[in-house]
Amino acid sequence: MKRCANWEKHNFPEGLDRKNVYGYLSPSIFYERGIDMRVGLSEHRPGVLTYLIALLMVWSIGFTANSYAAETGAASSTKEAATSKESFNLILPFKDLTVGQGQEATMDAEVVNRTKDPVEVSLAIEGTPTGWDANFNSRYPSFPVRSVMVQGGDQTSNKSTTLEFKVKVPENTKPGTYPIKVTAKDSKGATQYVETINYRVTSKKVETGGIKLSSQYPVLSSATGQTLKFTVDVKNETNKALPTNLVAQAPQGWTVRFKPQFGDQQISSIQVKENGSETLSVEIDTPATAEAKEYPVTILARAGAYEASTGIKVSLKGTQDLKMGSLAGTLNTSVTAGTKTPIDFVVGNAGTAPIRNLNFVTKKPSDKWTVEFRPDKIDALGPGEVRQIKMEILAPERTIAGDYMLTLTANSPESNKSSDFRVTVSTPTIWGWIGFGIVGLVVLGLAVVFFRLGRR
Repeated sequence: MKRCANWEKHNFPEGLDRKNVYGYLSPSIFYERGIDMRVGLSEHRPGVLTYLIALLMVWSIGFTANSYAAETGAASSTKEAATSKESFNLILPFKDLTVGQGQEATMDAEVVNRTKDPVEVSLAIEGTPTGWDANFNSRYPSFPVRSVMVQGGDQTSNKSTTLEFKVKVPENTKPGTYPIKVTAKDSKGATQYVETINYRVTSKKVETGGIKLSSQYPVLSSATGQTLKFTVDVKNETNKALPTNLVAQAPQGWTVRFKPQFGDQQISSIQVKENGSETLSVEIDTPATAEAKEYPVTILARAGAYEASTGIKVSLKGTQDLKMGSLAGTLNTSVTAGTKTPIDFVVGNAGTAPIRNLNFVTKKPSDKWTVEFRPDKIDALGPGEVRQIKMEILAPERTIAGDYMLTLTANSPESNKSSDFRVTVSTPTIWGWIGFGIVGLVVLGLAVVFFRLGRR
């Protein structure tokens, strides 16, 4: 900085003098005097160096972050790939339970198929203490299960099957912790789940806090207009007796009655003992006009703050009710012997299910009679549908005038209907005149005979 000060003192004024002479400030004065012009540059070198160091540090940090992100993404992709290779999942919601001596612990175990193809999963239980009862059970009806087949899913959802995992603890079990190991394995693949459930047994009953409803046969089938009887079990899982109210949610117009299993008295509530159960009979009256399909019915049980429900289903097949008669409303008609006479009658279905393949047959007074139908067959007669049929009757020409019975029957695989028609046969008019002529001739002949005999 000293040299810079000398430059300002000696050279700059002379440069100004040259400007005054030549009209511009000539830089040659600085070179001529040997002035060192690198002083200013030496003042800025520390700033450039700092900038370069900072740029290098930012680049190093960005490179490290990108490397970490790449490693994290690779690890995540590897994890997702490993997860996608699993053919199923076993979901047990509870791994550590507290139960009392003599109590039963039940939880839902869900097996989820992660593929599009059916998966068979085998189930095994190990380490069950002596005297304990541990099983995977089907839900309806309840049977022990050691293998389950789960249907394949689609692109938007996975299929699953829910089982019940039940463990019954004996009364004389000593308090303590008892582990039970559950193993689920794909029968044809490598996926396997091993779970350990700890049961902490206490000497006191554990308040499970609720009631449970179940039906061994939740789906029944019948024709419309019939009464179906379900059995429903009400289980009290608390340590006190519970007065339980019963309610049914059924389609409008249906009647639901609750009765004891071995009794005919209709009830709306029942007292269930502590840790006990009661079996009820649920009677459902279905309307005769109900459509043939499946109807859900919900049974509710309420005991104070506790509430439980179960669903049952009524599958109605529908009924066929065939009706038949004439348009005039009578079952008699008149025909003339030797002349084909058409008669209109109707058939209808007053039921709730279609009548299929309906055809017609008749029982005639003699084989010489002819009875034809147009049409002679109906492929399907829907509920509430009415069809008009034309029946043509031909009595032989020499049929004696009088009343005859004709039995008409409509047959189908599901239903049949018969009706008796009274047919009054009359002879043609010409034969009447011939008859009168014959009678007249006979009378005339007798008159002539009496006249001649009288003269003698």
